[in-house]
Amino acid sequence: MALTAERLRNNERFSGENVTQFLLFLPLGLCLFVVRTILALILWVASIILPNKSTVRQMLSTLACWTFGVYVKVKGQRDARCSMLVANYASCLDSLAAAHALGTISLRKWKVPPFFASTLGIRNAAQFVRKEHFGDCTSAPLLVQPEGGPANGRGLLRFADWPFPVAQRVQPVAIEVERVFTAVTVHTGHDGFPWRDALWFLLAPVTVYKLTLLPTCEVTEAATVIAEHLQIEATDIEYSALCRSAAPRSPAATGPSRELLRRAQQVKEVLPRVPLRDIMRDLAITRSVDVTVTNFLEGVTPYTPEPAPAQGSGAAPPQAGPSAPRYVTPPVQAPFPKNAKERQLSFQERKAQMIAEARQRYIEKHGLNLSMVG
Repeated sequence: MALTAERLRNNERFSGENVTQFLLFLPLGLCLFVVRTILALILWVASIILPNKSTVRQMLSTLACWTFGVYVKVKGQRDARCSMLVANYASCLDSLAAAHALGTISLRKWKVPPFFASTLGIRNAAQFVRKEHFGDCTSAPLLVQPEGGPANGRGLLRFADWPFPVAQRVQPVAIEVERVFTAVTVHTGHDGFPWRDALWFLLAPVTVYKLTLLPTCEVTEAATVIAEHLQIEATDIEYSALCRSAAPRSPAATGPSRELLRRAQQVKEVLPRVPLRDIMRDLAITRSVDVTVTNFLEGVTPYTPEPAPAQGSGAAPPQAGPSAPRYVTPPVQAPFPKNAKERQLSFQERKAQMIAEARQRYIEKHGLNLSMVG
């Protein structure tokens, strides 16, 4: 089964019997939370008072690991010739684990307090728009995570293209995160700093990071190398699609939007026997008329056909009694094409055929005589 945005995100923090186990651990977890909160206050004061030097940053990153219960294991050799490391995005504290173990600086778009960003090894991504800006960071390797946000580990999100003009060769880093009881990341549809996920680090017993340094490669090959090492699929799904699919619906949205109704009507004109409610349900996921039509034609989205329209102006369709709804999958007319170009051509042909059939039914229903036109 192909990976979708739904399958790449975590909607719940607990699964299975983890709730019972976590409740047994909760008294100790609350004690850890109090101790780590005190450490966080010490970290905040120290980051403001102490100078911004490499030795001080290393000490603060160690204190931050103690604060968040982060333990880092490193495998592989660091290539000193590469100033840029490219990694998958596993959690909100990947930058802390990498800064502590590898001394890296990570790029983020988060608006967080300066002391917090500095301790986690974060810099604003807006400072590195052009290649020459990397000259300011020659003393520390740069860690970029082109996915833009974390998935749940089942697949690799699509890498953004912006790191490509910056470096020719990079060193891939595969990041794996393990934690008992709870998921490390829960997707809520918000693209800012995930404070809830960060607070759960304070409550969890320990979060283990495994950083595997892979051989250097071309920047365009980094996603493939990381996906092969993690034995997961490199998908074309973007993190923005993950956020949209996880975004909570507004309470004011009591009905479908005007744009959704307009698109549903377009699909209805092509597929008149598909119920409107099924069309709108599929459109709410795909947001595309063409994709929704393809889903119905190829049997991806099942539906119960509506009765055929009456023949003639006054005749009622014969009724043989009500029939139970059926789970219908439209038959496939031809073998499924192997490449995208053939699939698009096949789809366009079926679409044109459906439009022609719908037009012919309209002519017959209203008794139009097209031979008299013109």
